[in-house]
This record gives sequence, structure tokens and C-alpha cells, in this order.
Amino acid sequence: MRVLIVGEQPVFCAGLRSVVVAMPGVSDVIVVTGADALADVEGEKTDLILIELSGADDEVRTAHLRRLVASGARVAVFSDRDNPAYIREVMELGVKGFLPKALGVNLIVNALGLIEMGGRYVPDALLTMRTMGFAEAPEAFLHSRQGKLTPRQSEVLAELGKGRSNQEIASILGISVATVKLHVNAILQALGARNRTEAAIIALRSTAGDHGSSGKATSGA
Repeated sequence: MRVLIVGEQPVFCAGLRSVVVAMPGVSDVIVVTGADALADVEGEKTDLILIELSGADDEVRTAHLRRLVASGARVAVFSDRDNPAYIREVMELGVKGFLPKALGVNLIVNALGLIEMGGRYVPDALLTMRTMGFAEAPEAFLHSRQGKLTPRQSEVLAELGKGRSNQEIASILGISVATVKLHVNAILQALGARNRTEAAIIALRSTAGDHGSSGKATSGA
């Protein structure tokens, strides 16, 4: 897999590169930095593009981002802004993930793995946003639902969070693929998830909590 890292802050991009090069399946990592980095990389042939968005965003930058998404490459954005409206705006451009810069290394690796498998990563700042009219935050609601899973279903959910296929989960847990499918369907119903990607996101958030990380970004400008 060929990965392109694009950003304005060389130190951040260098740190991200050190994480990405250690990921399985990564064959080449290119880093492009500078104020005009987004424009400079248009037309590059790559599998995954990681873009650092810092400071104020303008229409020109948005246009570049749209064209990179339209090129067919999977695009993920890193930012220190955790405003839900801004996150939704960026996600609606078609990117495969919005990753707060404050995420831990393990969660970054898992999130990028999910994206590589064809899923999308939505940050905690958006998923835990309180909904008007509800006293309980979505995060607490999801935790209560996870508590209703059987031990085996919890194991299957953890593997979903790692981007495993049904066949891989069956092999790891020593059960049949048909049994895995039954567990996945039960998990989706218990969590109220529409598909395995949403279930995987919930699993990733749970893993982040186990490692002592809230998964939330620091306050941005």
C-alpha cells in the first residue's frame, strides 16, 4: 500500500510517518509539507492520503480536498478542531475518516486499518454529541448496550474493531463462519448499528477507553 502524508506542520507529518511505516501492508510512505501541499500532490497515484488540516480552512483548500477524494484514493483527515459541525462538513466531502490529532497511536493504527478495509472512522467528538431532548449522552447509551452482549459476542465485536473478516474471526475464535454471522447479526441488533462498520467504530472507541484514552480531540481554534 502506498501512503501519501500531506500537511503544513513538518513535525506532525514526520511523527505520523513513523506510525504509518510500521503498519502491515505499507510499502511506501511519501511526505509532502508546505502551505501549498494540497495543490502540489494533486494527480499523485496513491492508495491512501492522510491530510493534516490546521488553522482556518478556505474555499481553495476545500476544492483541493474534493478533487483528491474524487481521484478515487481513500482520504483521511487529521485535525485539532473538534467542533461537530466542522467535522460533519469535512466528512460530507467524502473523506473516509476524520482523526483528531490527540488520538493515541493504537487508535490511529486501528482507525487507518478500518479505513483500508473499506470502512469509515468518525471521531468521538461527533458520536458523543448530546442530542437535544435526550438526557443521556449517546456514549453512555452505547456502553449500556455493550453490557448486554454475551462474552463471545464481545470477542467478535473486538475483532470487528480490528477490521477482521468473518472468515478471519472464525479462525481466530475457533468457531464456524456461520456462527460468526449469527453473532454479528446479534451484535448489530444489540448496539443498534446499521452495519459492521458502525459496530467496528463502537469497538474502536471501547478499545481506546481500555487504553486510558477518551478519543477526544483537544480544543481547536
